[in-house]
Amino acid sequence: MIRMGQVKIYAGATGADLHIDQPLSNISIGFRPRGLIARDVFPLVQVPKQSDAYYVWDRAEWLRIPSTQRAKGTEARKIQLKVSSETFYCLNYALRADLPYEDISNADMAIQLRQSASNRIVDGLEQDWEQRLATTLTTTTNVGSAFDLTAAGLFRWDDHVNGAPVEDLFVGIRSIQQVTGYRPNKLLLSGHAATRAFRHPDMIKFIRGAGDNIGGGSVTEDQVAKAFRLDQVLVGEGIRNTAGEDAPGTYIDIWSTSAILLYVAPTPGLMEPSYGYTFWWQPEGFPGRFAVERRRDDNIKSEIVETHTFQDEQVTSTALGFLIVGT
Repeated sequence: MIRMGQVKIYAGATGADLHIDQPLSNISIGFRPRGLIARDVFPLVQVPKQSDAYYVWDRAEWLRIPSTQRAKGTEARKIQLKVSSETFYCLNYALRADLPYEDISNADMAIQLRQSASNRIVDGLEQDWEQRLATTLTTTTNVGSAFDLTAAGLFRWDDHVNGAPVEDLFVGIRSIQQVTGYRPNKLLLSGHAATRAFRHPDMIKFIRGAGDNIGGGSVTEDQVAKAFRLDQVLVGEGIRNTAGEDAPGTYIDIWSTSAILLYVAPTPGLMEPSYGYTFWWQPEGFPGRFAVERRRDDNIKSEIVETHTFQDEQVTSTALGFLIVGT
């Protein structure tokens, strides 16, 4: 506004005329995967070759109690040591993104083009690993025992009158212990199952005690772990989009409706059983596992960011797993 004596003259500028919109340099919106738990389910075992074998001692023979009494003048009773072997083969999982030189030069600071591309390819490998394990662990033939709460005579955990998450979990604990001698040390819950289990009145009473004053909301992972004498309760809260590229998103829980009890070796080693292991191999000339390498390709005038892992996730003892579906 310009004043000339008593006359007011306006320049006619509006808010839009006074500022040209530009992307903020300190904020952007993105959805990196969250709630992934694969690293805590199958312990990592680095191996020297892409394919190899490992020994498996016969569980039935090892848990059989031999006759040990010896008569005078006779030899000690001879026992058998039964051992077999299984093999693994570390497949190569890899992703890359090509960043044209023009895009690198044009990109605004907030885009963080190189870092964003690196994050996406690493996240993609992590998501695929999670999905492979979820498929394995929610397949009934890959565990020692399983039951479906949608079957006749059983009740889902959203039924606060008839549902019995505490009893169902103790059935699973005993099922593993009965045939292996090992008590499961991890409980894996899908986000769906955790929501229902943690809010169920039976679970709250089991952890906090009976009576009328058991309020305070749902229970926590740590409380459930302590109550069931577990090392860890994991909640798999990862989701995935099942729609094709450029189609509207369709989102589901990676771990579906499952609750899974496992014995997982705290430290891999000789004579150390575990429900499963992730065997991984590091060949010469490749970046480290999930490490990102960056290189120029002048033929396509682009910078390439790429990551690899060579691994094989193997169920090494189905008897150390128990699956509940339909929670």
